[in-house]
Amino acid sequence: MDFDPTGLDASEPERGEDPALQDKTQSHDKQIDIEVENKSQRRKLIISLAWPSLAENFLTSLMSMADMIMVGGLGAYAISAVGLATQPKFIMMAAFMAMGVGTTALVARFKGARDLGSANNTLRQSLLLNVILTIIVCGVMVFMAEPLIRWIAGGELAEQTIREGVTYFKIQVYGFPTMSLTFTINAALRGAGNTRAAFFNTSAANVVNVVLNYCLINGAFGFPRLEVAGASIATVIGQFVGLLMAIYAAVWGGNYVSLKLRDRWRFDFSMVKRIFNIGVPALVEQVIMRVGMLWFTTIVTALGDMSYAAHMVAMNIQQFSFTTGMAFGTAATTLMGQTLGRKRPDLARVYVKMTQNLSYFVSIAIALVLFFGGSILCGLYTDDAVIIALAAAMLKIVAVVNPVSNARLVYVSALRGAGDARFMAVITFVGVLLVRPLMSLLLINVFHFGLHGVWIALVSDSLLCFIIAGIRYRGGKWAYIQV
Repeated sequence: MDFDPTGLDASEPERGEDPALQDKTQSHDKQIDIEVENKSQRRKLIISLAWPSLAENFLTSLMSMADMIMVGGLGAYAISAVGLATQPKFIMMAAFMAMGVGTTALVARFKGARDLGSANNTLRQSLLLNVILTIIVCGVMVFMAEPLIRWIAGGELAEQTIREGVTYFKIQVYGFPTMSLTFTINAALRGAGNTRAAFFNTSAANVVNVVLNYCLINGAFGFPRLEVAGASIATVIGQFVGLLMAIYAAVWGGNYVSLKLRDRWRFDFSMVKRIFNIGVPALVEQVIMRVGMLWFTTIVTALGDMSYAAHMVAMNIQQFSFTTGMAFGTAATTLMGQTLGRKRPDLARVYVKMTQNLSYFVSIAIALVLFFGGSILCGLYTDDAVIIALAAAMLKIVAVVNPVSNARLVYVSALRGAGDARFMAVITFVGVLLVRPLMSLLLINVFHFGLHGVWIALVSDSLLCFIIAGIRYRGGKWAYIQV
């Protein structure tokens, strides 16, 4: 889309739409008016976009904690086993997360430009691409599951931990299509400004997951005792429920973007190219991130079972520290795309600044909880005093830089919403593939900081990303990017 930052004629007609679609667009524009001039109304709009995402992320983190706590009841090996499967799963998600970035940015841009036909076409093309990618990714991972898990373990973890990690991951591979399709639909809904639908979809999946965890891990209510495998099966079933709700929202939910069988379900290569223009750099970013995280994980596993278990407990709780940044980041992505669609970069700056300030305020409250309540939270996972003390110390490191870490997510999300995905790949390369692992190795092997060194490197990456993303954002080149 050519972007002219000089302004937009408000009388410009809708493009590529019939009158019914125009009515639908106008109805949604009345609900979400991005060009309000009142400061309190703008703040209200940001919060209306952010709170469903905040609630979604918070509930997801809470359910993930409950998931890990129930698995942790089996022993430290179970925590490590699930941790081993986490990074390969994120590798699988890389392509879909990248495509989601392109989908969200384009739908938001089309929503701002009042081009409903193109917004719906973006969702259809993303889903068609999703099906092809899912077949390829799952086909490869079925055969790579065990070698990959063993490589991550690096020969430092117990054989039982490795076996259970392989079992958990293989089940996740078979259930992955449900997650990938849901992710794509939710990305389009968020781009259109409907963060509530994604909240309900994800919440339902998480609740089902936790309930079935209770039943399948320990064999409650007549269900078989499946232990780690049961936790993975519960996750897959929960994801399937989330997919059903996402399909309902897209087909019958009356949302701005929607799916219909009578729509043109063929590849539109011009639209695919536009998705790729944002998605490919985002994919490069995701690949770099996952390779860096795999390397990072092998560094931690070399510290042994106890340190890795403490690391996984702290990582699991750390999710809470990012809920604010992710939620306000979602609002920043949507508002950035929609304001640029209206050709109002001046308004985009206003929204990003306000979003940043709100993020700081909530982040400080979460940081205080992690700093002073870390030991209590860690004690929910295990009764091992060594693991509790070590994990709680890591959370204190996270808490100190939490407001800045979340501010980084707002900057990054705003730049992605503008389509500046290439620069994000550069930031990720420097932080995740260079600073984080190399600093970890230095602090562990030269200064003998152990797990503390790993987490110092982790937060250093966040600080560096905050500085670089802030400089890029203030430079203003994002206002002229064509998508």
